[in-house]
Amino acid sequence: MIDLRGSLRTRIVFAFTVSSLVLSTAWSLGAISALRLTEDRVLERQLELIAEDYRRRVEADGAAARPDSAFVTSYRDPLELPPDLVPWALASPAAGFHEFTEEELHVAVLDSDVAGAARFLVFDVSGIEAPSSEDVKWFAGLAALALLIGLGALAIGLLIGRLSVEPMVRLAGIVAEVDPERVGESDRERIAAHRFGRNEAGLLANAIERMVARICAFIERERSFTAAASHELRTPVTVIRGALELLEREEQTERVRGVLERIRGANADMQSTIEMFLALARESNGRLVDDEEIRVLAVIEKAVEDCESLLRAKHGLVEVQADANPVFKGHALALATVVGNLVRNAVDHGPQDGRPKIVIRLGAGELVVCNRNESASASNRTSSASPARGLGLEIVHRLCELNGWSFGLKDNAGETTARFSWVR
Repeated sequence: MIDLRGSLRTRIVFAFTVSSLVLSTAWSLGAISALRLTEDRVLERQLELIAEDYRRRVEADGAAARPDSAFVTSYRDPLELPPDLVPWALASPAAGFHEFTEEELHVAVLDSDVAGAARFLVFDVSGIEAPSSEDVKWFAGLAALALLIGLGALAIGLLIGRLSVEPMVRLAGIVAEVDPERVGESDRERIAAHRFGRNEAGLLANAIERMVARICAFIERERSFTAAASHELRTPVTVIRGALELLEREEQTERVRGVLERIRGANADMQSTIEMFLALARESNGRLVDDEEIRVLAVIEKAVEDCESLLRAKHGLVEVQADANPVFKGHALALATVVGNLVRNAVDHGPQDGRPKIVIRLGAGELVVCNRNESASASNRTSSASPARGLGLEIVHRLCELNGWSFGLKDNAGETTARFSWVR
């Protein structure tokens, strides 16, 4: 599930929309400001032209008519000015143009000394400048325009975001379909980096494709090495079996027969491990596909029988509690390897300071193997028992992954309990 708040698509849309809103707002404010400045400048320029024209006419004819209109009024005496301007006019203001914002008046002070000529030209802009209500309309219109631009930017941002992210989403979907436990050459072909072009998605797809190719090569090397090593190990196993057969033809003492029995058991375990390695190496689709009918109780009894020499050496005891005698279809060698490893690990790694007891409980779809110490006190169980380790459990994990079985190991108060279920 994609977090929309932090997704690349959301960031593109947000950045595009915000930038468009900021630019449109800035443009609207700039337009309003330009409009007001232009209006003020036009009014000031009109007053300048009127004052300049009157100055030229007075210089040519002292009795020239004063400029009087609906918006321009001329005054000679400061006391004749509007009451708000009288104090200012009496202070002998400098020649030039002056603006009174509150009164909405522009005043031109002339330096004419001609008798009877006007000295103050008052330009009333209240009837010329746009009213405040019109400014509100301008602001509302520009704000609506900015909003429309923002909505358009949002739509364009959504389109650009989708087009920009679509290759990455498609690549992510292809990679998500790859099973990390069963990476193969077909996964590399499905990625097909050349379809994404020479862009960022193409670079990422190319890197993933190379990584998958390396994983496939590694798996193939591992499978080839396992097969080669297994075949090489068959030779000494065969030699040991032949030597045992020769020794069994001669009279042996009880002690020697016990040693030979242990050697035979270890050799048989090695033979089973080699066969299991070969089966794993031959798998091309990552799953053991044999559909043999397996009686689990018989497999358990065989595993216990194979561990008799170890139990005698430790003076241990195995108790099998079968609540059912389940039968299911699967890979018989794989199941035998799993059960054998669990029983052997329980014996090998059980408590060492007392008489170990291995309890095997068989249910309809689950097998539980538990080590117990019959003589050690509860106070020292934690230190006397240790969880199972070694290649055996690695093989169990691998076989359970390939077959869809479940396996768990728990160490609690000195008791190690292994749970195995073949129900997928």
